Amino acid sequence: MTRRQYGLMFLGLVGVTVAITWLWHRFKKRNTVLFGTFLFSVVLKGLYIWYTPTYARQHDFFDFTSGQGQAAYIEWFYDHVSLPDFDPRKIWGFFQPPLHHILAAMWLRLQTLAGVSYLTACEGIQVLTLLYSVLFSIYALLLFRRNGLKGRGLELAFAVTALHPIFILFAGSLNNDTLVALFLLMSIYYGVTWAEKQNYPEIIKLALSVGCGMMTKLSEILAVPALVFLFLWVWIKGGRERFGKLLKQYLVFGAISLPLGLAYPLRNFFRFGVPLQYTPEVGEPLLGYSLWERLFDIRTVTPFASMVKNGNAFDEYNIPLAIMKTSLTGEFPFASANGYMVPFGWILLISASMLALVCLFATFMVSAGRTELKDGLLRGYYLTAYGTAVIFIINLCFKIPNFSSQDFRYIAHVTALESLYLGLLYQKSEKSGNRKITCGLITVLVLVFTAASSMVYMLLGLP
Repeated sequence: MTRRQYGLMFLGLVGVTVAITWLWHRFKKRNTVLFGTFLFSVVLKGLYIWYTPTYARQHDFFDFTSGQGQAAYIEWFYDHVSLPDFDPRKIWGFFQPPLHHILAAMWLRLQTLAGVSYLTACEGIQVLTLLYSVLFSIYALLLFRRNGLKGRGLELAFAVTALHPIFILFAGSLNNDTLVALFLLMSIYYGVTWAEKQNYPEIIKLALSVGCGMMTKLSEILAVPALVFLFLWVWIKGGRERFGKLLKQYLVFGAISLPLGLAYPLRNFFRFGVPLQYTPEVGEPLLGYSLWERLFDIRTVTPFASMVKNGNAFDEYNIPLAIMKTSLTGEFPFASANGYMVPFGWILLISASMLALVCLFATFMVSAGRTELKDGLLRGYYLTAYGTAVIFIINLCFKIPNFSSQDFRYIAHVTALESLYLGLLYQKSEKSGNRKITCGLITVLVLVFTAASSMVYMLLGLP
């Protein structure tokens, strides 16, 4: 395919998206902006997996038929239909909990049974990660609406989540990061619905989200502190008359989530002596940098992650800058794709950094009760979830001082929380005296950020 053909194809996809959105507005009379944003995000993510082969821009995956990495882990379940019968530390990637890999192997089997060639079916596994990425944006929308977002505030919050670069990358990322991000958001969402209804159907949904998340990746544990806060708050507020009923629901939660989440690590611990939280150290070591440099030395000559293996002078060592860059373009050398990437990369990095500062301000405003979210339980719940992720990533960066520890993919689920905070700040500002300044700033930043994100990932596939 030539560049001209690729450009015409992209314009054609945009045209179809606009036409379908117009028909939706014409016949459904519902929020056209939300629908159009969602549809375009699916198109953009679909385009990304179309031009991204299974070996490109992956983490701990290698490639199919290589015999190692998470690709080999999927192939193990495809070939043997059983858990590995050896110490999982012997083959790279096999230490991971197996849910994502089992689902990928099942989808691989269904494709090959339908007559699809094996390597084509391997490429088809990206359909699953695309689905997980799209579902994340849907659950984010549900969370936004559950917290009273509507109108322009809802549209802007949803645009940030649906078109955020990390979830475009996740659409084609064949390891377990995408699925666990989905389960983390589902856990947060079903925690809210349970707190409202306090019944068995909601506690079961919550337990399944947490348990399946733990069976996907151990980072699902990031949801636990917020849920403990939620359970204790509701239990204390419930008084004596609710004590017994809530205790039974908590026991049901544990009876479902604990076996799902702990079965695989306990099996490996007792059979092979694998530590329960075993994670091998990986990545380029960051040695000789001071605390000041790791936290405050924000200097850069490229909008993409600086890495020696990509031809840069040093590995990105500043934690905030590395987290920001990896949230936008991962750990990959985008600059080598074509000559258009660098200017759009700068626009994306600058707009994202400014938007992150506004989101941080919104976080403080919401947490202090200065917005329309007046429920103290929810404010504390979201702040605990957000704070846990921040503490986790900072601790990881210092505990394992290497480049890979600074990757935003470990806490990608906070994108939904930050978008919620942003939408609530916008909604509050609409009714205040500084409406034009704050609302205008947020609108412009979101538009520039999402446009730059779309352009970067459209241009990335340019022949």
